[in-house]
Amino acid sequence: MQYPLEEKIGEPELLVGRDREFANFDRWIANIPKRLSKSRVILARRKSGKTSFVQRIFNQLWSENGEVIPFYIDIPEIKVWYPHLAIKYYQAFASQYISFLERDEHLVREPLSLEEIREYGISKSIRSFVRDADFLTRESREGGMHFLMWETACGGPRIVSRACMAGGS
Repeated sequence: MQYPLEEKIGEPELLVGRDREFANFDRWIANIPKRLSKSRVILARRKSGKTSFVQRIFNQLWSENGEVIPFYIDIPEIKVWYPHLAIKYYQAFASQYISFLERDEHLVREPLSLEEIREYGISKSIRSFVRDADFLTRESREGGMHFLMWETACGGPRIVSRACMAGGS
């Protein structure tokens, strides 16, 4: 297995004793392409391994290179300006998506800039990458449409996945 996303647990071998939980999530993940899986929440006490568990699922899905494309973002517990969060979210999503397609794990650790995402969108005819990168870049300079920036950013995965299922962009 590859580890494009560095797991907070440290050495991957340290994540042990979660066989039942992983089996449960494996069944859930297998049903995602069939649209039979509902959203899930992982609730547990602090320092109980939730982040490491999710990071391992990301790495497994990325390594399997199957139908389910993983996405992971770590949002720090600090005050973040809405436009900055929108851009960070979109860069993480688009970079991880491109990383998965191109099998370039480097892009998981170092997200692309909006301009690089736009250039990739042009080169691969992914219109939503071009449109979204242009909008986010313009609005980060001009300001004013903070909520629309967030809607664009968090809508990116849904729009790209629909385009992929339809066979286009």
